[in-house]
Amino acid sequence: MGPVTLSDMAVGSDMSLDCGEGCAAYRVFLVRSGRLEWTNRGSSVSGVAGTAAVYAPNSLAAVHWDADAEVLLFKIDRPAVEEALSDALGREVTSPPDFEPLMLINTAPARNWINMLRLFADQFFHPDGLLNEPLVGKPFVDSLIRGFLLATEHSHREALFEDGQPVAPRAIRAAIDIIEAEAHLPLTLSSIAARSQVSVRSLQDGFKRHLGTSPMTYLRDVRLRRAHQALLESDPSTVTVASVAYHWGFTNLGRFAAAHAARYSEPPVKTLRRTA
Repeated sequence: MGPVTLSDMAVGSDMSLDCGEGCAAYRVFLVRSGRLEWTNRGSSVSGVAGTAAVYAPNSLAAVHWDADAEVLLFKIDRPAVEEALSDALGREVTSPPDFEPLMLINTAPARNWINMLRLFADQFFHPDGLLNEPLVGKPFVDSLIRGFLLATEHSHREALFEDGQPVAPRAIRAAIDIIEAEAHLPLTLSSIAARSQVSVRSLQDGFKRHLGTSPMTYLRDVRLRRAHQALLESDPSTVTVASVAYHWGFTNLGRFAAAHAARYSEPPVKTLRRTA
């Protein structure tokens, strides 16, 4: 539709894709289920359900999909992104935006944009959807492209906010890396702050300002997402909901079940039995 292409894809077995000469479009991979791994400039980044990865033209070398992975791939022609950025800044952009490979999906702009993308997908694949009408489709596509520039971390993002809101400082990024890598360990607020070389108060303020949440709520969300993925991938004959919950730091099974049901609209035992 105009400068964007949307693909809803699923694979039945492990698959690797060599991107060869690359792609001339900006791409967003929204993982719906399973696990994907991307190779970019010699380094690998992996993502599970709920993760969104962003790649600029010709920056993605390879993609690996695990069996039963599902992904929504949103592609935007390069001129459309860079023209929208120039319009928003009120000046010609001499250097293309350099994107972070993973979208910080816990930020309000990212969450809202992903909701827009899901709504777009629901209408896009519907033959009777209003998006097929140019009067509706073109403005929505334009909004998606502009929203993409606000929702993702890139080299020009700071200039897009009238109040000059900066990107997350290094300490907040360090804390996020610790949480994402060690969510299964008994992390505490004080230990995360110490390893990020900031005070507890500064860490809390930074998370609230940049992510709209607290460090421990962010940790809980990561654990819940990982636990859900573990339930999807486990054999119910050998794994229990309790063992998965305890592994990911949930000591109260009732609260874990309630949180899981609220997030994924089903009790964890049903998610586990889905494998069987």
